[in-house]
Amino acid sequence: ETGAPVLTSVTAAYLPRNTRPRVTAITIHPPGTVFQRPFPTGDPGIAGFEGDTPDRRAAAQSQGGRGTSTSAPGLGRQDYQKGLLTFIWRAEDGDQDELSYDVQYRLEGDTAWKPLTRELAESLLVWDTTSVPNGRYSIQVVASDGPSNAPDSALTASMESTTFEIDNTPPAVTVTAVRREGDRTMITFDVRDEDSAIQKAEFSSDGDRWHTIYPTDGIADSRTETFELTLDSETAAGVVIRATDA
Repeated sequence: ETGAPVLTSVTAAYLPRNTRPRVTAITIHPPGTVFQRPFPTGDPGIAGFEGDTPDRRAAAQSQGGRGTSTSAPGLGRQDYQKGLLTFIWRAEDGDQDELSYDVQYRLEGDTAWKPLTRELAESLLVWDTTSVPNGRYSIQVVASDGPSNAPDSALTASMESTTFEIDNTPPAVTVTAVRREGDRTMITFDVRDEDSAIQKAEFSSDGDRWHTIYPTDGIADSRTETFELTLDSETAAGVVIRATDA
């Protein structure tokens, strides 16, 4: 029919179905391992940790930042801070949504998770483990795409880490016998730790160099180890023994 309208195009607006994020990996760094923030200014901060370190708190008594990433954040120089434990994880979202993270922890044998931090924007956390008793723990990372979605359509996903040891108590060294034979002195001592295996024992007789001592059974791998040390009697009078747990 002449003059009839002609439909030439149709435009439709739609909201795609939200897809669930995924946590794909959790890395637990060795105890005390921390990383400086890239390009720090002033006193270098520890990436993923906003509080004072145990060392800084002790010094204060005697006298922070967030990024957005679905993968591991950029890290600066590696450092060591006793009592701190660094976790880094990877997460992904098919919609490229911005993610936030809740991190929970649980002592081995417990059934309930306890909150460690909420709504973390970066995929890195440093835990001051001096705040909890020694023992075996695991953490759970819960990723949410809530920052990019309405509350009723946001989705979460979680992943539990492998278990790890928290042990902030040093081993105890107990001298059990000292006997002299001529100009030699034999020192027998035990090293005991309630929470982790003994890693090594050392002695210093000159206030400078440390020398490794091996246990009587040949290898340090138990929570209790016995050691025997033979020295010149003159040297033995000022010997210092130290032990390290795993």
